[in-house]
Amino acid sequence: MDKKMIGILPIREAMRMASAQGFDLVEISPSSDPPVCRILDYGKFLYEEKAKQQEAKKHQHTVSVRQMRLTLKISEHDFDTKIRKMREFLGAKDRVKVTLRLRGREVVHKDRGTDRIDRIQEKLQDIAALEGRPFLEGTTRLSWQAMFVPIKISVKKVVRKKPADKADKAVKPDKAVKADKAEKVEAMDSGDAKPEPKPAKAKQTAAAVSKEEPAE
Repeated sequence: MDKKMIGILPIREAMRMASAQGFDLVEISPSSDPPVCRILDYGKFLYEEKAKQQEAKKHQHTVSVRQMRLTLKISEHDFDTKIRKMREFLGAKDRVKVTLRLRGREVVHKDRGTDRIDRIQEKLQDIAALEGRPFLEGTTRLSWQAMFVPIKISVKKVVRKKPADKADKAVKPDKAVKADKAEKVEAMDSGDAKPEPKPAKAKQTAAAVSKEEPAE
């Protein structure tokens, strides 16, 4: 669809034009000076916007919590395998919940559980951080619980913008120009305007109108 600029029209005339063609007069950019309107099918426009949002959600990553269970008597080879698996989860921006189960007489030596978690934290310190403190869970079957969350490796630099010079500032229009803008608005192409569109209200006196036409 091509966008054809119609020009500066009184709001009532623009609404009559849209109604005569079977379309709607939609305010695309109400905050701009002057505001911008388009003649289009409002229902179709909302459907296309919803389809774009759904497509964008497909590319978003949903953070999930991965479970990792182990015991104090785990072998060194199995421990390294668990660490590699946790690194994969954390590399995919997922959180990892570690459950360290205590069996039999191990409940008497609870400090060994924290030592094991400290070792896991040491192995993952370059990619993950421990969220909160490890805690014991359960009554008859005790287990240590710890949550590891991925950390950002790169830190973006904050660049402060320099204040604009007085000479670069826009000159304010006089009262006569302001009065003229209050009666009419300039027509312009809406482009990729982001603000949520809403039907124009009849209380406005003029609107900048453009119309979508099929491309040849």
